[in-house]
Amino acid sequence: MSITVAGQPTQEKPDQLKAFQRKISDFTQANPGIKVTGDESEFDVNTFQALVAGGQLPTVFYVPFTEMQGIIARQQAADITGHIGADSAVKRINPSIVKVATSQENKIYGVPVQAYSMGLLYNRALFTKAGLDPDAPPKTWDEVRAAAKTIKAKAGAQGFGAMTKDNTGGWALTTMSYAYGSKIQSDDGKQAGLNNNATRGALEFYRSLRWQDDAFGSNFLVGYDDSMSALASGKVGMVVQGADTYTTIVQSLGMKPDDFGLAPLPQAPGGLGTLGGGSVAIINPRASAEEIKAALKWIDFSWFNKYTNEQAAVADAKAVAADKLPVGAPVLPLFDQATTDRYLTWVKDYVNVPREHFTAYFDSAKSLPLVPEPAAKAQETYGILDNVVQAVLTRRDADITALLDDAQKKVQTAIDAG
Repeated sequence: MSITVAGQPTQEKPDQLKAFQRKISDFTQANPGIKVTGDESEFDVNTFQALVAGGQLPTVFYVPFTEMQGIIARQQAADITGHIGADSAVKRINPSIVKVATSQENKIYGVPVQAYSMGLLYNRALFTKAGLDPDAPPKTWDEVRAAAKTIKAKAGAQGFGAMTKDNTGGWALTTMSYAYGSKIQSDDGKQAGLNNNATRGALEFYRSLRWQDDAFGSNFLVGYDDSMSALASGKVGMVVQGADTYTTIVQSLGMKPDDFGLAPLPQAPGGLGTLGGGSVAIINPRASAEEIKAALKWIDFSWFNKYTNEQAAVADAKAVAADKLPVGAPVLPLFDQATTDRYLTWVKDYVNVPREHFTAYFDSAKSLPLVPEPAAKAQETYGILDNVVQAVLTRRDADITALLDDAQKKVQTAIDAG
């Protein structure tokens, strides 16, 4: 029995690749009848359909939360409902998270393996250089603006930055809209609602930092990797970003662990919470019953074994730490707090992340509401909003209401097209 599994790091990330290959070796030793081959392919909205149609999808592949309902409707993932054993860790995942991979008929088509929430990431070293307390990050957007101006004036760096391209600008703006008090789409995904007071408020916040405070820098074509690199290198003081980026920023981009700052996403009066999302492991719809069974074993082993087995948790943490990768990085738990706390107790001798710096974020995760991404055409929506963000940051006289009116019409057209 052979399966291919996505998620293999490239040669440019040798430590992570080594850890991935070790995981395959450990799995093969525990399951000698299953051969696992790694695959570097990643989800791309522009190529996914071709991968499926051409039969090139790996046995196990990872897709964003937002894509699952469309994938289910198009029958592009295997129905795994009848293959999930009673002892599977999938049974213990928060039901509200499993729901993203469940059809209206209560059939399960994927396994959520990672969940994240958006937070305020900041460079603690820049805070210190600017005379700000890195242990007391901003709690409101007014405080963010004040801190950004101080970083610009006293540390000589860009105070605040935002992503603007490759759908990331719209993703971050949607997050900001939630924090300012409104969703950008109806819950059933049928009606666009971009032009609201909250989204306008978020864009006015951008405009103030850019045109009044000169704390937004001069590069307004910024993607996901650009944003993290700027934070890691000390060029930008604060960004709105996924709170699960510690490994990338510290391990791959070389930021000192003690310089990585993470705070809850600030909330305006009436704020709804923070955007939450994640990754779902799906299985190729052409997979046989035996391949599905093997794939689920791989998913369980590679993602969840450490949360249910102390020996596995310690062995994994010891090996990860030896590979100089983070143990105890901030993530949004898939399981209940007791399961998460038990895991951290098991691996406490190997935790190499300054978790004390993230106390406020961990506390907020227990109470700050998670607001899902738009139910329909999320990536298309984000792409359309990229243009709005770029316009506000590059044109002093940009008409925010007109820009959002135009964007709303375009998004509604995309939704209506199905």
